[in-house]
Amino acid sequence: MTLPSVQAVSKVNHWHTEYLAHPLYQPVSAFARLLSLPDWPGQPEYDSLLQQARSGSFLPDNLRFCCDLAAADYYEKHIGDTGEVPTRSRNWHDWFNALAWLAWPHSKAALNARHVRAIQRGEVQRGPRRDAATLLDECGIIVACANPALGQALDNMQWQQLFVDQRAAWGRQIAAYTLGHAIFEVGLQPHIGWCGKALLLEVDEAFFCWDETAQRQHLDTRLAALLADDNWLISPRQLWPLPLLGIPGWWPANENPAFYDNTDYFRPSRRAKSSSVTC
Repeated sequence: MTLPSVQAVSKVNHWHTEYLAHPLYQPVSAFARLLSLPDWPGQPEYDSLLQQARSGSFLPDNLRFCCDLAAADYYEKHIGDTGEVPTRSRNWHDWFNALAWLAWPHSKAALNARHVRAIQRGEVQRGPRRDAATLLDECGIIVACANPALGQALDNMQWQQLFVDQRAAWGRQIAAYTLGHAIFEVGLQPHIGWCGKALLLEVDEAFFCWDETAQRQHLDTRLAALLADDNWLISPRQLWPLPLLGIPGWWPANENPAFYDNTDYFRPSRRAKSSSVTC
């Protein structure tokens, strides 16, 4: 496989779309391509993007990306009350947050609602539940898996088995889908040591016969339903570290099995089973 590399793409604050060739961005690529933009989007472009994205997709009726809005209330509460997402101009982090809302609307709404419920309970200062929701929102990678042994290998951080011995299973029995908008931002200039926070969702093998849109919409609906239970995902430690450059097809150097010998990156530590979810 020839992987389009984003290693040379600078994170300097200039507009470009070269990053869309990388599989990290697959969940948001169709939405990012709805507009042909020669420069950073402004309010008219964000409004047009949202209007186009509404076709055939669930999005909150009052959702709007508001450029340079200074929310008078808590960020999450303002979104919950108004549907307005404060969006900084010429800012990669907020551009990718907008794309994440378009790609994962149920999950993003459920994450925001979880924060709002916590604030209403008096949890103004973030505790473990809000920290877990924030970590998933910023750095989350949904790992869909149809083979319990592969899920166990992820839980046990058995990278040799997961990425080398079972390499052919990727795309057939296991796959990664980026949710976290901070992950999209860091992906502009990836580096050894770069990890996401994995949330394992078990699926049927038939899942991997569906097209990307159907897969993403299934995971989005399912994750949102789980997030509605505030007794689920109660600690950041329930999200597992996932070395993103080890995912087959995500980094050219990992075609060589010796790439995984770097135990500073592919640490063999054992973590307790936590947030895996069965069908």
